[in-house]
Amino acid sequence: MFSAERILTIRKSKGFSQELLAEQSGVSLRTIQRVEQGETVPRGHTMQALATALDVPLAALLAQPAPLAEPAIAPTPLAPATTAPLAPARLPLPADPQLLQLLNLSALCLVVFPFLNLLVPYLLWRKHRHDTAHAAEVGRRVLGFQVLWQVASFFSYLMVLLLQAAMFFYFGVVLKGIFLGVFVLTYLVNITTVGYNQWLLRQGRLDIYPVRL
Repeated sequence: MFSAERILTIRKSKGFSQELLAEQSGVSLRTIQRVEQGETVPRGHTMQALATALDVPLAALLAQPAPLAEPAIAPTPLAPATTAPLAPARLPLPADPQLLQLLNLSALCLVVFPFLNLLVPYLLWRKHRHDTAHAAEVGRRVLGFQVLWQVASFFSYLMVLLLQAAMFFYFGVVLKGIFLGVFVLTYLVNITTVGYNQWLLRQGRLDIYPVRL
């Protein structure tokens, strides 16, 4: 059966105007306009001329018959769902407040040797983070503060050295004791902060240190 909509769609998909289609097919422009508007049904030779000009088979200009409705298929009863065995409940980690306090105090190893304030807490955290309650979180907070302190201390010492160099270069003056004073001050900040957070841990609080890894 003839379909005006299909002729219009194919013509546009080919990039043909109505005038170009009329020229290529030999069908008058008025006839093509009436055909696309559904005002007239083209005859066989007109359909063939349009199909040839559009380079499509004649069947492409015909409306496709509506597919027959498929018979409804009765749903098959679902098999009873098998209940998967439940995974065993994960037991809570045992609490050990003394370990948490030791994890915090281990940062004071910096008074023995530099960078032990990072190494010792890291080893304790790595060993107990999966077998002691809150050890993972407390360890991240302790290490986070120690990394921040280490970076801040490094830049503090660097600034003192640059200041010393500038004072000597421009004024010929050496500020005695300033480097030692900054060194002692940074260590006091660390020790005081560790002591304060140790007191928080003894109170049962876990919101220690402002940063964490």
